[in-house]
Amino acid sequence: MTRLDNAPQTTAPQPVHKRGWRRRLAAALALLVAALLFGAYGWQPAEDGRAFRSPYLAQVGSRYADTPIARFHYVQAGSGTPVILLSPGGTSVIGWKDQLTVLARDHTVYVVDLPGQGYTQLKDADFAFDLDAMVSAVGAFMDHLGVRQAALAGNSWSGGWALAFAQRHPDRVTKLALLDATGLDLPGTLMWESLKVPVIGELAVKLSTGKSTVRGLAKGMMVNKGRVSEQLLDEWWAPMTFYDNIRATYLLERRLDWAQTERALPITKTPALVLWGKQDTIQPVERAHRFAELLPNEQLVVLDGCGHAPQLDCPEPVNHHLQTFFADSR
Repeated sequence: MTRLDNAPQTTAPQPVHKRGWRRRLAAALALLVAALLFGAYGWQPAEDGRAFRSPYLAQVGSRYADTPIARFHYVQAGSGTPVILLSPGGTSVIGWKDQLTVLARDHTVYVVDLPGQGYTQLKDADFAFDLDAMVSAVGAFMDHLGVRQAALAGNSWSGGWALAFAQRHPDRVTKLALLDATGLDLPGTLMWESLKVPVIGELAVKLSTGKSTVRGLAKGMMVNKGRVSEQLLDEWWAPMTFYDNIRATYLLERRLDWAQTERALPITKTPALVLWGKQDTIQPVERAHRFAELLPNEQLVVLDGCGHAPQLDCPEPVNHHLQTFFADSR
């Protein structure tokens, strides 16, 4: 019998069960991708916080400043040289509840929610949520109130925004208090870095608006966890459920360029107080020392037993240091 070497070779058909397994896997992956995309760009969690009526705001009184950028929500107390406290990134004016009346003994104190924070309502549909935009928002708020110069303070993101404003408008800032502030060109924690990833960031922020999740975030930031009362938790949680604030959170994480602020630190002449919680798990205390190395006109205070939000975690020493620092703000 003659063997034909060039005869076409045939491949044995794959078992039906293997082809079926691959089809099921492909279908499951397609469903997963569709669910992730819907969750990131289609689904919106309920704005449950809209129904909340803030006891704190009922006590201190909300005010609003209407500008082309936003209808800024703020609270005000006292008289004297102006001090502006920028609401900590991701929360509202409640973030300075223990400082408002203390500082108001000697100053006109304004606590303001910038766009994407608290109860401020954004008007500018093209607002970029980058450093330029946040700096312009600070200026718009001050201009509306007729405040030419003020001392500024911020915590976390808002410390970075205060720093950027002082760097770009040094004639408008008399003193600068940076509490566990951003502003260095260094990576954040894994949780915050993940917000920079499309789809993942949108989903992560949306899924973090439940009250139990907010409780975990708040307690994770603070050493003195007993200070996270149910009232504080409600105040913290409510504006985090607002759609505009959810969107702002992942956009800010992606667009804030802290290389700009770090490069300008050696020429930032504004007197600065760098006030830091030693047990900060979000902005490690080593970053306070980095600020101190680069700022030419600074005071460094590290508070033991305090976390990322020292003004809430350790209000008494924070108030003392802020009162002393702002004493001659002119």
